[in-house]
Amino acid sequence: MALANLLDVKVQGALVRSRFLNTNEMDAPTSFFFGLEKKNGQRRVIHSLLSDTGQEITEPSQIRRRAVSFYSTLYTSEYEEGETLSEGFCKELPQVSEETNSQLEGPLTIQELQTALQGMQGRRAPGIDGLSVEFYKAYWDVLSRDILDVFNESLASGSMPMSCRRAVITLLPKKGNLQDIKNWRPVSLLCVDYKLLSKALATRLGRAVEQVIHRDQTYCVPGRSMVDNVHLIRDVLEVSSSLGH
Repeated sequence: MALANLLDVKVQGALVRSRFLNTNEMDAPTSFFFGLEKKNGQRRVIHSLLSDTGQEITEPSQIRRRAVSFYSTLYTSEYEEGETLSEGFCKELPQVSEETNSQLEGPLTIQELQTALQGMQGRRAPGIDGLSVEFYKAYWDVLSRDILDVFNESLASGSMPMSCRRAVITLLPKKGNLQDIKNWRPVSLLCVDYKLLSKALATRLGRAVEQVIHRDQTYCVPGRSMVDNVHLIRDVLEVSSSLGH
């Protein structure tokens, strides 16, 4: 029984890394998943890259330096936000009511976090702490109060815990020559506690967006559909055509 449990844990890990989601009891455990896991893993290994001058580099340390240098330059912003400009711009934007603002800034609740957690999908790569969505769901009764206290203290102090400020960056291959660093897409693996907090806050904001976002903006607003804008454009074109314009 103990051996079967260990094998099941290994199989579940292979399923996650293989990205194969359609499984049933007849599928496990077979060499198919382990082979698929190995294949996907090999595709993510960078064996060589081209330097700035076009020379091939194969040393792991040189490959790491090349990747860090490229993405550090790519994502470095030269824009410096002017405080005066920012304040003037925000002053003209629509604002929520005082009542709504009070609700948005209120402490989080256990129910909000639990609803957010239940809405999160499993079988996803965890962040730097290695804790998955399944772990949080399994031990939520034990963890919930401490997590709630940490989140509310962080929001009150304006300082997030380290686990919410760090990520593991992995590179996924795109099409084209994989010796060109441009053909690798960086993906940040964030910790589940960060995702949980952001989902709970996003749900709160979703209840207030109708007060500040114009009705013509239909994308990503609960209760609205982009199809409405398609119909609006069609109606405008029909009216314009009937008027001879």
